[in-house]
Amino acid sequence: MIIRQFGRGFEEYLAEHGDPKLGDVVISCGGYKATFEPDRGDLNLFWWWSFGAKDDSPEEFLDYYLEQVSVEPDLILCLSEPCLKEASQRGFETLYFPLGTQSFEPLGTERSGKGYAGSANHKGNAKERMVLGPFGDDDDFEWVSNFVTPTQLNLWYNTRLVTFGLTKEGQRQWGMVNNRVFETLASGTPLILEQHPYVDDVLGFDYPYQTDSRKETIELVNEVTSNPEETLETFAEYSQQVRENHNYTRRMETLANALS
Repeated sequence: MIIRQFGRGFEEYLAEHGDPKLGDVVISCGGYKATFEPDRGDLNLFWWWSFGAKDDSPEEFLDYYLEQVSVEPDLILCLSEPCLKEASQRGFETLYFPLGTQSFEPLGTERSGKGYAGSANHKGNAKERMVLGPFGDDDDFEWVSNFVTPTQLNLWYNTRLVTFGLTKEGQRQWGMVNNRVFETLASGTPLILEQHPYVDDVLGFDYPYQTDSRKETIELVNEVTSNPEETLETFAEYSQQVRENHNYTRRMETLANALS
């Protein structure tokens, strides 16, 4: 989903600004095997959005990455201040470069029920029981993990009145806001998010629909379902802000300016 949307944002950037003439820029991303074997370009960038298998010990990831990677990056793109600090302390050039969205928007469809964009296996640990547990077995709760394109997932979001968001613990502690947050909010869909200490700073506005207990999850869902029209108006405003400020065309402008 991320790469497809970034590609669309890049296409729109080219249509508006033309070729930035930066040479062969290779961006590797994530935290698994393909990240460690990038092609060599004129510039090699690492977009650090995951700790891979090191999510339980995120402080070990950068050393692990540097031991494994075949082409050391010229620049590390970071999702958060803690990651910027960590990479800078290792002597790397850095750029604040959160995830975003390009293909998600409100469609004006009728909404009902609840849902989670992920596997139904995601209800085992404490945080999953806190966020998903109170409603995961309801008849109107839908688990989806089969969508391939952003268009498909956006359409599904637009059928839901309430969705839920989780963040891997290492990513949460290190301030990474995952793509699902941007995508869901861009679609205008109410999102009950596990409490995240950095999400307000990354989004650029206060986001009150966060929970750190089962009780609070239930209260937030009841708030949405008891007053859907007003809630959807609020999330339409969030959608506009996210689509304007966190689209990948704008991210590409930031990157091109930094590399020029």
